[in-house]
Amino acid sequence: MVSYADIAHDSRVQREADTLARAGHEVAVYCLSVPDGGVPGLHERVRLVAVATRPGGVVPGAPSPFRTAARRSRPRRLADRVGWLVDYGRTLLDWGGRVARVAGSVDTWHAHDFTGALAVARQAGRARFVYDVHDLFLEAGIGGRLPGPARRAIAWYEGRLVRRATAVITVNRALAAVVARRYRRPDIVVVHNCPARYDVPEPRPDRIRPAAGIAADAPVVLYHGALGPGRGIERVCEALLQPGLERYHAALLGYGMWADEVRALAAEPRFGGRVHVLPAVAPSELLPWVASADVGVMAFPHDTLNVYLSTPNKLFECLAAGTPAVVSDFPGMRAIVLDDPDAPLGAVCDPTDVDSVARAIVSIVGAGPSDREAMRRRCAQAAHERWNWETESRGLLGLYDAAGSGVADPATATAG
Repeated sequence: MVSYADIAHDSRVQREADTLARAGHEVAVYCLSVPDGGVPGLHERVRLVAVATRPGGVVPGAPSPFRTAARRSRPRRLADRVGWLVDYGRTLLDWGGRVARVAGSVDTWHAHDFTGALAVARQAGRARFVYDVHDLFLEAGIGGRLPGPARRAIAWYEGRLVRRATAVITVNRALAAVVARRYRRPDIVVVHNCPARYDVPEPRPDRIRPAAGIAADAPVVLYHGALGPGRGIERVCEALLQPGLERYHAALLGYGMWADEVRALAAEPRFGGRVHVLPAVAPSELLPWVASADVGVMAFPHDTLNVYLSTPNKLFECLAAGTPAVVSDFPGMRAIVLDDPDAPLGAVCDPTDVDSVARAIVSIVGAGPSDREAMRRRCAQAAHERWNWETESRGLLGLYDAAGSGVADPATATAG
């Protein structure tokens, strides 16, 4: 497996590697860095190998001219961006070569995201090649800010990767449909990134309030995951200022390069100390924290097609923990929260409207005790019956043969 990232908080890479190892495969995960002490709970047949980039190379999260707002002429900005992209590409390809040299003989390359695929595609040789599409690269982050010629070149090359791959996996049906349509690859396997079944203990865990110094009877609104722009974090905080939420507290449990900005936001006097930033916890330890909240909020703005079609990990984590969710009123999330057989599992909101976010939160937390408990039970039941890794991992295992020597015909795999 190849991931051009730090995998400490990448639950998908961890789950897939662990699942394949437990099925009898020998799995090595090559990434930029490995957490001190490894990843708790991974099967012993999973090797985590950190491979450094060349000195001075561009790594994910590094400052870039696509994110900075420097006052420069348009030609200068264009030159800066082109130069940065060239350096990024060279760093990534060089890193892929380093990975291949360390890995030696490989039966199957399982590449996570476009960057992982780009890094090792030229190194794969005759080995089988699996492309695991976590999101639409050209619709997210820097990919969404690229100039037209660069986007067209990447789309052309990604099309080659998709058509060449022995198998293509993605995270939901909407993204699978886009990839299939763009690149004429109909046999894409969907593996939603759900946690394993979790039995919510009674009494429910209470990790957040003691960690943040929140009163035992104060409602807790949770955002968890990456701390960065385009996540709706400001809306979660500003919802606390609306009528009816005077006693509510927001817990922002996460990580990322915008952590300092989020802490500065939380410290603004207008919130009165009711916004708390807590460090991220490992995926294997996350669900008791999520179960500690009264509601989880995913008020993502419609910045990209990728976000609009998303079914976030944190939504499935909320369901597993029996915590109702407030989500943006986008098709994929609405289908789970309002159209599931056990629905409603939360509420939808207009992520651009703070009043709408606040109303959705109150509709859940402000309901009567019996209604709140019934919704918690429905969330947990939906997770146990449908939205769980035990069910979703069948699609992944269906790709790999029992002997562990490669990837089976994708047409014989079971889609999630």
